[in-house]
Amino acid sequence: MKIVRAPLRITLGGGGTDLPGWYREHGGFLVAAAVDKFIYVTGSRRSYDEKIWLSYSKVEVCDQVADIQHELFKACLAKFTVPLGFEMHSISELPGNTGLGSSGAFLVAVIKLLCEVERRALSTHEIADLACRIEMEELGRSSGKQDPYVAAFGGVITMTMDKKGHVEVEPLALSNRTLRDLNNNIRLYHTGITRQSEEVLKFQNRDLGGKVKSAVEAMTRIQEIGYESRDCLLKGDADGFGHLLHEHWLEKKSMSGNMSAPSIDALYDYAMAHGALGGKVVGAGGGGFLMVYVPTPKLVDFDEAMTRLGSREMEWRFCDTGVSAVYSL
Repeated sequence: MKIVRAPLRITLGGGGTDLPGWYREHGGFLVAAAVDKFIYVTGSRRSYDEKIWLSYSKVEVCDQVADIQHELFKACLAKFTVPLGFEMHSISELPGNTGLGSSGAFLVAVIKLLCEVERRALSTHEIADLACRIEMEELGRSSGKQDPYVAAFGGVITMTMDKKGHVEVEPLALSNRTLRDLNNNIRLYHTGITRQSEEVLKFQNRDLGGKVKSAVEAMTRIQEIGYESRDCLLKGDADGFGHLLHEHWLEKKSMSGNMSAPSIDALYDYAMAHGALGGKVVGAGGGGFLMVYVPTPKLVDFDEAMTRLGSREMEWRFCDTGVSAVYSL
């Protein structure tokens, strides 16, 4: 039996510039971080059995890869030589469609596990790139490159994309104090809304590819905010980063009415009124988790206010490691 895990992620600046509708014309840049919430994938041989067993929110028992219904499992397994009589399970610490990059982490975890089974040596970059090709090209999903790369590399990173889609990953060398400030001062709240990121991103890609003026202007500023966020964090200016989050959210909302919802706006306004400097919905938008930054002097009063509201906070920490095999027998 083998067990692999891949971390989920939050975006710290420049989110959306990893979409092909944007980087093919302008290149892309963003700052993102892996968090300590994981997708786990287990795999094991089944003695005296020649079927493929898959367990996720459903159970599938198939005679061959071509019969698999789960399109991500199917696409990954088609890239490897699967032994006859094999079982795989996926387990997520968080529900899907919450904006934390679960599909990208799932792909990276499955590919890593199959590499372990087949003893195929793929680099971290190759695993992330294969996950992107499966999701974006072979399956034609309106996704970006961020999720697989953060899941594969882990840590706090910058991603620079050229117009051909090649990705350069650089660890962001933040001080221990800055990392501590971010962990202490960033709050994540579940909005109670789940959404299909595919729908939100499809329209965003369309508008960017079609050069809709408002979307292009907003994304231009969002990419600038990505660079400014990096610089604030490298200088240790966590509060400055918090203010940039607010500007990012305003630009993101200006692109489409699908980015938010009345209940999300109400939660955001409440957080801002009680001490947050800025925030945004993590991921494509429209639901999932709301991330806000609160300066240290405001934290006690802020947390009390959010508790009175009955908000659903998720505890989290940065995760230094990317996809990894955590058990092998």
